[in-house]
Amino acid sequence: GDLSAAGSTDAPPRGRTTGERKKERKRERIVIVIMFFDDIAKSLSELLKPVDVGTTTIDAAAKGAAPKLHVDVNTGASAIAIDASKTIEITDGVSIEACGTPAGDLSANVEANGLVSGFDLKLTGVTADASSASVGAKFSMDSLGVTADGALKAGSDVTATACYAVDDYLSVGASAVVSSASGGVSAWSIAAQRVDGPTTLSTSVTDGGNTLAVGVNSELDANTSAGLRATLNMGDRNTLGFALAVSKKLSSGDVARVVYANSGDTDIAYNTTLCKGADVTACLRLAKNNSYKTGFQVSLNN
Repeated sequence: GDLSAAGSTDAPPRGRTTGERKKERKRERIVIVIMFFDDIAKSLSELLKPVDVGTTTIDAAAKGAAPKLHVDVNTGASAIAIDASKTIEITDGVSIEACGTPAGDLSANVEANGLVSGFDLKLTGVTADASSASVGAKFSMDSLGVTADGALKAGSDVTATACYAVDDYLSVGASAVVSSASGGVSAWSIAAQRVDGPTTLSTSVTDGGNTLAVGVNSELDANTSAGLRATLNMGDRNTLGFALAVSKKLSSGDVARVVYANSGDTDIAYNTTLCKGADVTACLRLAKNNSYKTGFQVSLNN
């Protein structure tokens, strides 16, 4: 607990009364935590995230007027996808990201952040056919974060979430998919996390109550993180699965991450900086049948 909340026998610093000192301590302890549902157990999910194999991606971004490029080469280089995008700041908090492909497919993403205090709005995939776009809204106030996402097409389902930070350490949230046609809930989940120093405990119930997950992740030291998640599926037949991971920043600055799942697969990712503005991540998946897959991600920024 915060021992500073209790009375102290220390003499107040010169120039401040004991009452003023207590008020200052109270102000220091007030930390408004804004979290959204997707932030619950986010660090553990990133730690356990499967590596990208079977593909090579290249992302390039340059300062100035040059667009950002994303190149995706699948296994065997039988297909290459190229996407280009350019973000234009319209005004403070409002931007448009124009996207295109060599095939002539054009779309845009529009963001408006903070025009109304605590409210962010984003339109994604806007094309000549406006119904193909999706809209996402976020609203935060004090320790409450609410989101709503759905397609602009009439009759589309809406995914709504809410998250409440009880204090600096405990957060709880819920998510529901609501049918715009019937108004009924087709899927729901609840989740919570508790932060205790370098350790975070998390739990969730999903799939309409059929899946229970419990996880823990911790910073073992300044350069090492580890995490474990156990998942119980209570469908037609109860099944228990788990995944664990360790991430380590080496003395060279490179980062290695290993993920093992009870399925028998082991994922390994190794990130290194070739030179200023050029990062490469090499990925390897070792399957329990002794087969393997590889993948590479290249990021270029200058």
